[in-house]
Amino acid sequence: MKRVASVFILCLALLPAFFACSPAVDCNVAGDAPGFVNLDISVALSDVSDALTKADDKDAANDNEKMQSLRIVIVRPDLTVEANRRINLKAVLNHEEEYFKVAANERKMIYLFVNEDTEIVSESDNIRRRVVDYELGNIIVGRPFPKEEIENLTINMDSRTGQLSGPLPMSGMHYVDVPGKDHSCSLFVARAAVKFTFRITNRSSENIGLNGLAISKMASKEWYMPRAEYDADREVIDYEVPPFDGDNGYYIFRNDFSPSIPLSGSTVELKPIYLLEGKYNKDYSLSIMLNGSERRMADFDNLPMLARNTHVVVNITIKEGAKITWEVDVVPYDEIDLGPVFGLDS
Repeated sequence: MKRVASVFILCLALLPAFFACSPAVDCNVAGDAPGFVNLDISVALSDVSDALTKADDKDAANDNEKMQSLRIVIVRPDLTVEANRRINLKAVLNHEEEYFKVAANERKMIYLFVNEDTEIVSESDNIRRRVVDYELGNIIVGRPFPKEEIENLTINMDSRTGQLSGPLPMSGMHYVDVPGKDHSCSLFVARAAVKFTFRITNRSSENIGLNGLAISKMASKEWYMPRAEYDADREVIDYEVPPFDGDNGYYIFRNDFSPSIPLSGSTVELKPIYLLEGKYNKDYSLSIMLNGSERRMADFDNLPMLARNTHVVVNITIKEGAKITWEVDVVPYDEIDLGPVFGLDS
């Protein structure tokens, strides 16, 4: 079952600040004043069991799929920022607990931002910039929360490689009803990326080199905050993407290999590729380059949607006579089952 990456957060709630704090400062001036309660927040990705401890982070392909940093912003019903706290982590799948003091008896909006410092290199000016061009530390406790601005932020694919690299951005927003007593909540965030894994097997008698591959109609931008509906298992039912004018905003992702990757009798698994969430109204398609010749393959007709935190596994088999067969599966993000084959970091 496809699982949406999530963050369970033990929320110790923060006070509604009566004065403005400096950016990125977590103010807690309520103490034990009446009308305030503790909110406990524990955080874990949804493709990890609830019982997972920090020593057990085996369910991710690499550290980039883990949380390097976590920011929790708590917003009161009148849109006053009650807390803005950043927690620096060390590549973990769950952050067990975080404590806040908050006003009781009201519904909070809790925004979660993970790996906010990830950068890409702009093609236009060769300058490194954050994937999300916004300073979240400037959301000031005690002042109005920039709700519309935050919810309209986009991740823009303007990198030289056309894919995300480094720690994957993740985000989420949840409503939490805080009663008149201490409370805890379980929240989640989703990785803002679609993961592609390619496994290629050469069963022919030929010596074949893989020169590259291409995937058509990948989205050049996506909403930073997910606009999605989830079921009880945190699987995506439906979601929204930024508006595109026809095919404008879509591009062909290309990954060229130099030197070429030799394909022998074993199965080669390529390094994961991380692209943006999309919702193209036609089929996605794949091309591969073998021995310098491009081979267009059939469309991904079983991929009507590419929601964030989707893991697409493409199995390609090359047979005698240059016949190619392939299959596409959508699996949980953490699923890696190579059996007797080997991975190739390319």
